[in-house]
Amino acid sequence: MKIFDYKYRARRLKDGKIVRGLTEAPNKNMVSKFLQEQGLKPIEIYTQKSWLGDVSRISFGAVLKERDLIFYLRQLGSLLNAGVKLNEASEILATQQTNKQIRRIFYGIYFEVNSGTTLADAYSEYPKDFPEILVSMIRVGEKTGDLKSAIEEIVLYFETQFRIKTSIRQTLMMPIIYLIVAFFVAIFIFVFVMPGYEDMFSTIEGAKMPAITQFFIDFGNFVKGNAIMIVGVFALTILTFTYLKRKSKTFQTFLSWLSIKMPIIGQIVKLNNLSRIAATLSQMLNNHVPLQECLVATYDTLTNKIYKDLIIEAQKNVNNGDYMSQAFEHHYAVEVVFTRMISVGERTGDLGKMLKNLSTFYDEDSTVKIDRVRKLLEPLLLIVIFSIVVVMLLAIMLPSLSFTAQI
Repeated sequence: MKIFDYKYRARRLKDGKIVRGLTEAPNKNMVSKFLQEQGLKPIEIYTQKSWLGDVSRISFGAVLKERDLIFYLRQLGSLLNAGVKLNEASEILATQQTNKQIRRIFYGIYFEVNSGTTLADAYSEYPKDFPEILVSMIRVGEKTGDLKSAIEEIVLYFETQFRIKTSIRQTLMMPIIYLIVAFFVAIFIFVFVMPGYEDMFSTIEGAKMPAITQFFIDFGNFVKGNAIMIVGVFALTILTFTYLKRKSKTFQTFLSWLSIKMPIIGQIVKLNNLSRIAATLSQMLNNHVPLQECLVATYDTLTNKIYKDLIIEAQKNVNNGDYMSQAFEHHYAVEVVFTRMISVGERTGDLGKMLKNLSTFYDEDSTVKIDRVRKLLEPLLLIVIFSIVVVMLLAIMLPSLSFTAQI
């Protein structure tokens, strides 16, 4: 769908003031509706050609964040439940949106739906913003005539995954922030505080610097003398790491293995991935999506290479007429209860229900264990920070005491 730039002149309804501005839309009618949603009465609207506008519409990666997607789906579900037709709901959501990049996508959705395209096909035009599981669930809802229920279920799924992901991110960010702050404080002391003691001791012949202080001084001198090299090595390391993470499957597998095997954090990584697999499969199977399509969508929701490879193995098993659960058996990244419950579900013909129970179990277990890890990390971090502070205080105070004693 082609988007154009439009200049407008409008009257602000709350105070009657004339305002001018620039916006974008597929046509003048959509501009007029957008302005009305913003509390403006259009007076004049005309096309404005600009190469800057065309450049600004180029985007990289996903535009819709998880929180934006959840909010959009909730609004869409509410409008449909209120009896609003799908094309009208799509138009309302597009004209209400103030973020330009997101509004372009919503304009596209409205244009496709209003042209007779299914909502699932409209979403599939934006694969970076609308995940495969959403497209599949919406397609099933449209085929069965129960789109509203499909939207409600997928919103619940996204909210649960977002809550778990946010909780994990907050738990992991706390130690990282603490350590970064401690690192920069240490660098400041090494570079700017310690050299003063070196000058002080140089005034007395034969005065001996405490070993811990001398170590920090030497380290600070090394950092100052090789700052360019250190920054270069650091930048090169980051670039190499980023390149290998994107291009090398072996390196991706190693990082995934490392994240699972890490003490404390590894258990959270394992629970998060198993929970996501169970939740995605159960959500789609219980809505009568074919298993192969479920596995494809599940693969797209994962970022850990180990678990993505397990889903590929599960796909191969299903294609060969074997049980999916065989791919997970005796694997270090999979808990025994996970494999057994899937195996029971396959053999009893009630895999969707069994995965739903498994998903609920992992959601609750994840919440408990993440909270436990957070409580465990707090005292450990306090001990680490306290130890660093004590060492810094010793490095600062000992030279003064030693200098006084040697005078």
